[in-house]
Amino acid sequence: MKKLIALTAVSVMASSAAVAAVSLSGAASVSYAESNNAVTTSASLTIAGSNGGTSASATMDLKDGSMSDVSMATSIGPVSIDVDVDAASVSLGLDVLAGDVSIALDGAGTATVSTTVAGVAITHELGGATTASASLAGMDVNVSSAGTWDVSTTLNGVTLKVDSTGAVTASMGLAGNTVTIANSSSTVVTVTRDLTSGASLEASYNTSGNALTLTASVSF
Repeated sequence: MKKLIALTAVSVMASSAAVAAVSLSGAASVSYAESNNAVTTSASLTIAGSNGGTSASATMDLKDGSMSDVSMATSIGPVSIDVDVDAASVSLGLDVLAGDVSIALDGAGTATVSTTVAGVAITHELGGATTASASLAGMDVNVSSAGTWDVSTTLNGVTLKVDSTGAVTASMGLAGNTVTIANSSSTVVTVTRDLTSGASLEASYNTSGNALTLTASVSF
């Protein structure tokens, strides 16, 4: 009997050690759209765990019980292995460092070469686009050989961003709120506030259709 009790105690300790590497997180929200008086809700729970260099995660929709984003990842030396359980697919990646140049190859056969020269990060996809990013005189600049670019900076607490499509975004803190104004095909003003209860409130107004949307959400 004593041996049985000792074995049971060891089993419980081993199970507790395994559970220690498991984490739970989730999010829930309710949103009201003035344009059509529609109320939408969502709630999800993500379970993630790891053992050494291997990790796995899955997300459950708490409304209908469906599972999504079920995946596992591990690595063997420079080879990374990603498993998409939903799609029943396995992809292999290779990431090696040759001097100051990093060479990566993914499961789809796409090879990417990246390096940083004089503070400019450059990435080139063989047979594809080349991108570069840098911080210059207080501005963050991103450019691509595909003809796209964006520039952002922060002035007096206001973060400004403009891109190649002509879209302009301004974000700032105001009386405990975060205010974002985005101007592209229409102007969207969004005000968010984090409450001491842990919840977050958001009000978004779109000049296209004069649409107001109110959202309350919580993450844990």
